[in-house]
Amino acid sequence: MNKPVRIGIDTRDLKLATTGTKTYLSELLKSIKNSNVEHYSIHEFGSIWKPYWGKNIIGKIYEHINFLIWKQFTLPLKTFLSNSDALICTDYYLPLLKIKAKHIVVFHDALFFDHPSYYHPAWLKWFKFISLNAAKKADAIIVPSVFSLSRLSIFLPLLKQKMHVIYQGPKTIEQVIAPSLATQTALDNIGNIPFLLHVGGLEKRKNIPFLIKALHEVRKSKNIKLLLVGRPNPKIYNNSHQEIIETIKNLNLENDVHFTGYVPDEDLPFIYKRAMAYILPSTYEGFGIPILEGFQYHLPVIVANNSCLTEIGGEAVSTFSPFHLNELVDRINELLENPISRNSLIEKGNHRLTQFNWDKSAADYLHIIDNITKSNAN
Repeated sequence: MNKPVRIGIDTRDLKLATTGTKTYLSELLKSIKNSNVEHYSIHEFGSIWKPYWGKNIIGKIYEHINFLIWKQFTLPLKTFLSNSDALICTDYYLPLLKIKAKHIVVFHDALFFDHPSYYHPAWLKWFKFISLNAAKKADAIIVPSVFSLSRLSIFLPLLKQKMHVIYQGPKTIEQVIAPSLATQTALDNIGNIPFLLHVGGLEKRKNIPFLIKALHEVRKSKNIKLLLVGRPNPKIYNNSHQEIIETIKNLNLENDVHFTGYVPDEDLPFIYKRAMAYILPSTYEGFGIPILEGFQYHLPVIVANNSCLTEIGGEAVSTFSPFHLNELVDRINELLENPISRNSLIEKGNHRLTQFNWDKSAADYLHIIDNITKSNAN
């Protein structure tokens, strides 16, 4: 009997990330661990150090040093000592030092190439030096969509043959009896008035001021509100919070646009189930997992017609140009006025959701690992 394939997974992001990258790692880890346990041995590599999330410059320098030590020294050592056959990093970064294990890295998008202005110039240079040089040594690069593959292939043509598209699944959420006090308060502030929903960080690419302007137009004939779930991006170059606040103030929508800040996963079902529709007006996404969350909670979903959004949503989403306000206004009004159209989108979303699941994602990962570790087999 062949010995199990030993797979190491960098799980530091379970402490660091709070958005889509954390969801990706936690769901992938769970599905891989539930796979053929006789054929695979899973090793989780997590850091004991608590990441720094504040704005203090000393704290930020500490975090960068901590991250550098983890990726370039501690993680390779853990991989070596565990005798791992493969190492998976889901956060763009691999160790530059490659001893034995096959290296697999996830690039969630090509935003750093397509929109470099969203990043601090010094960070971008750091990223390209560390991440891209390590990626050149990778045995496989996982991307979440055909769109991401196409964009990365333009900027990294020599690495295209290593790239593999593996779709994600929806987030697994454990239902609780009641939401937290903060979430319940946000819902109580809206009351019984229908609301549109957006879940995600308050980043420039999310195009939220555009959504607020559409709400203003819709409210000229209908009483509807908007709930924004998520907190400002800590990176100032991609932070849209101030623009969002100014847009709300200029349109006198202070009582009609509500914020929850960060919401724990277990609170999300209470929010989704109360919403009228889910709107994703982004100008750029690598996958767009909230689309699946909208399907999961039987909401009609409206998305911008760019990047990967139509690829993931298929015929189950209503689309608009993120540069033509009247198109989004028309799509929202159609859902509010036409229950047949609304129910049709919900039904299509239910069907579309069945095409995305984490067990399939894990199986695709393990298939790739089997192929690239054959040379390591005894």
